[in-house]
Formats: sequence, structure tokens, C-alpha cells
Amino acid sequence: MLLIVALGVVLAAPAAAAPTERAAVIVRPASAPVFRSPRAAHGLLVVGEGATVGRRGALASLLRGEMGNAIVGGGLPGGKPLISLSQRPAAVTFYVALPPPGEHHNVHRYPIAVVGPGYDGLLSDSSTRLPGLISIADVARSARDLERGERPAIRGAPARDPLGRLARFDRRLQRAHDARVVATLVLVVWLIVLCVAALLTRSPALSRAAFLVPSTCVASAVALSALGVSPGGAVVGVAIAGGGGALLGGALLRPRLPLALALAALFAFLFAVMWTRPEWNALAVIGPHPDGGGRFYGITNQVETLLLPPALVLGALAGVTLLPLVGLVLAAGVATSRIGADGGGLVVYLAGFLVLWVRLRALPARRAALATAVAAGAALLLVGLDAATGGSSHVTKAVGGGPGSVLGDLGHRLHLSAASIGSTWNNALLFALGLAGLVVLALQRPRSALLDAYLVAIAVSFVVNDTPTDVAGYGGFAALGLWLLARSEEGRGRLE
Repeated sequence: MLLIVALGVVLAAPAAAAPTERAAVIVRPASAPVFRSPRAAHGLLVVGEGATVGRRGALASLLRGEMGNAIVGGGLPGGKPLISLSQRPAAVTFYVALPPPGEHHNVHRYPIAVVGPGYDGLLSDSSTRLPGLISIADVARSARDLERGERPAIRGAPARDPLGRLARFDRRLQRAHDARVVATLVLVVWLIVLCVAALLTRSPALSRAAFLVPSTCVASAVALSALGVSPGGAVVGVAIAGGGGALLGGALLRPRLPLALALAALFAFLFAVMWTRPEWNALAVIGPHPDGGGRFYGITNQVETLLLPPALVLGALAGVTLLPLVGLVLAAGVATSRIGADGGGLVVYLAGFLVLWVRLRALPARRAALATAVAAGAALLLVGLDAATGGSSHVTKAVGGGPGSVLGDLGHRLHLSAASIGSTWNNALLFALGLAGLVVLALQRPRSALLDAYLVAIAVSFVVNDTPTDVAGYGGFAALGLWLLARSEEGRGRLE
């Protein structure tokens, strides 16, 4: 009789033995045993975007499925909660650690572990494209997808020694973060030195070098990352290869064919890396900032601004007939989610190529308006093709939501831009200096079609992107290099 009663008690309590929910999200301290469990899949959680993060903003991001930005609303994202925290495990359980109370520098990643069928080894996230790195915004969305029986963004994959791999990856992220400022200073110093030398000597070779140095520094940073060079060594490599490559290119790459082939090779290399090995680009000392949550892969506003002059020059060297094709190919590479993933860059690049083509063709106002409509249609077509082939970005989501969604996204970016300029005194100063430099260049005579196209594109970038200090600062330097090249070569008929 006792045996029958005991068996009945066991059979009558299935809820204690097997969870009834498909997915749950539970917050645990970083020291919890689950973050070292061999039964879980493990990752590093990026909890916010910007220079600082706090527990309140991280918790809101976790529940709402949106990444908070430190410069807006105290790091609290908009929207309503998608999930609520659970007290007990489910079939698949997401365990996360959050920052302690208060405000902290956004330089630490926090542990995340997922326990359940299909989750072992190392976590991956389609939003980051970096194995082991997880966006906090995707936790709620993945839990909701599992509840609906859909494929989640966060998945697991078998891996040997996942905790050891994550520790090494975290150290590399930290070193890349520390080296990124120094690498950017190296690029700026080379730009200043070469621009001043070109201004004083009026040397065509130095003018070409000043124009090329942003491209050679970006390409060097990506190549050194691909070779596995440490971030500290990569900074030295960028200083040597970036500057030396620009000087060598200035001496050897004369318009038209040699320079055109070199610029085509530059974009082919960068696009191929971003498509096939996004982590090489993401961990470069000049490029995305995966450690800070703003851009995990693809093309940042900084790189977008620096690469636009060589893109326009390549279009001009290709000739008026081929220029629209060159513009579409480069804009598609910048924008498509599998390569550059820079939706704002799509609009910026198409605007620049449109102005360049109109200027070179000397089109009347009516035909220029028609060309503008065609460019807008091309932009929508590229966004649609990206979405149809499985791509996803803020642009595909905004366009898919209709005109109201597009205007809302644009308003949000303008709000971020204004907040970014006013967030610190040095941001405001750098923005003002960069803008003043752009205005001075815009007043130079005779006018250059290349420079006009670039300046219009920068104006568009201020509207569609949300880092105006980067756009103004790097845009001013890049515009000076482009003006020097145009002044040196256009009179000889080599560019236009």
C-alpha cells in the first residue's frame, strides 16, 4: 500500500520535474554556478550602447528587447516589455548577469548561459555575427521566438573549452578597445602631416598620398586583424603600413587606370572580408566597436565617411557612362546586411554619386529631378532586395513599416545626433571644428564636382546617421584630402 501511495505522489507532481513553459529568462549574479556549468551554452553579454551603462538601463533593455543608449534617456530604451523575468527554469532557460547598481564604464561584458535542448558549447547571435558575443536586446526576442516555436536569434553550437575561448575573446575585445583610440590618432596624424606637406609643396604625389591615407590605414587595420596581430602590434602596423602605403601609392598610382584599379581592389578586399569573415573587420583597431554595443560588424559612420572620397573618385575614373553602375555596386556593398550593414550609408553614397553624375553630365534641373527620383527608387529597390534575401537592419525594418516608421526612425536618429553633440564639451568642439573646415572647403574656387558631391553626401549623412561628430571630424579631413587630389589632377583632365 505504501509503495502504491508513493508512486501516486510521484506521478501526481510532474510540474516539479518538468517545466511547462518553453522559455524563461532569469537574472543571476555573475558568480552563479550556472555560468560555469558544462550543461549550458555560454557567451558574453553586451548590456548597453555608449560610454556608460547601468543596471536600470540594462534591465530595461533585457525586458524590452531594445538596446539602450547612454546619451538618451539615461540609457533606457523605448518600447514596452516583451517578457517578464521568471522565478523558475523552463524547457530553455536564459541565465544572465547584469551590471551592479549605479553607472559604470561600458568596457565589461557579462556572462550569459542558456540551458535546454540544442544549447551546449558556445552561444551565437545573428545580430553580432561574432561567436560568443550576445546582444542583450536579443534575449527577450529569442525567448519570445522559442515560445512561438520560431527560430531564435541566439543559438548554441558545440565547442571545445567554450569558457576558455570566451576568456581569450574577452581579452582581445578589451585590447582592441584600448588600442582603437591610438589607432585613430595615428590615422589623424598621418592625414594632418600629408595634407600640410601637400599644401606647402603642391606636389601631386603628396596630394595623392593625403587622399589615400584613410583608405590605406583602414585596409591595413583589417589586414592585420586577419593575420591575428595583437591590437598593440596592429597600431604600429597601421602607422607603418598605412602611412607607407599612402606614400607609395601617391608615388605610383597615377590617374586614371593605376589609381582606378587600386581603388577597385580596396573595395573588393574590404567587402570580401566583411562578407566571409566579419570578425576580422569587427576586431580591427579601425572599424566597428563590438565591445561597446554600437556596431558589431560592417561599416561604421567613421569608415563610411572615410571611404566615400575613394568611392567617388573611382566613379569619376570609370567615366560618366559607368559611373551609375559603380555607384550602385558600392552603395549596395555598403548597405547590404551581409556586408556593410550600413543603411544610412546607402542613402549617403547614392546622394554623392547622384550629385557627381549630375555635375559631370551638366544636366538641366528637370532631368536632375528625374535622376533624383530614379536614385530614390534604386535605394528602395536595394533595401527590398536585402530584406527579400534574408537581410535585416534598422533600414529594412523602418522601410517595411511604411512611411510612418521611416519618419519615426529618422526622428530618433536626429534626436540621438543632437544629444551626441551636447553630451560632452569635446564632442561639441570637434563637431564645430569639423563643420567649419567643411564650410571653408565649400567656399573654395574653382568648384570641383568631386568635392561638391562629397559635401552634399556629408550633409545627407548629418540627417540619416546619428554620430555627427564622427561625420564632421573625419569628413573635414577626408574632404581636404579629396580637394587636394582634385586641385592637383582635375586641371590635367585625369579625374573628370
